[in-house]
Amino acid sequence: MELKGIYKLSYTIDKEPKDLMVTVELKMIDGLMKKGQNVWEGHVMVSDRAYEEDLSHCVNAKVACERIGHKLRDEMKTKTKANGSSFRIKNETIK
Repeated sequence: MELKGIYKLSYTIDKEPKDLMVTVELKMIDGLMKKGQNVWEGHVMVSDRAYEEDLSHCVNAKVACERIGHKLRDEMKTKTKANGSSFRIKNETIK
């Protein structure tokens, strides 16, 4: 079980370099819990902004940040292709 995961993506749109960073951190829930509730809750940050994603059943932050990062990457790729721009991935790392 990993409590913190980081996904970094360096890409270009029309030869303009950009970066995307997704950070997922699992924190222990404070207070009383319901029966069968997960002990950990996930907090997601995308490029220093909060991102809403249901991570109530998440037990591995690394897998969750990879899944969210790939989803955002694919959305950006389809939007830029629809606008007629070029999208190229330079570097992709998962920690």
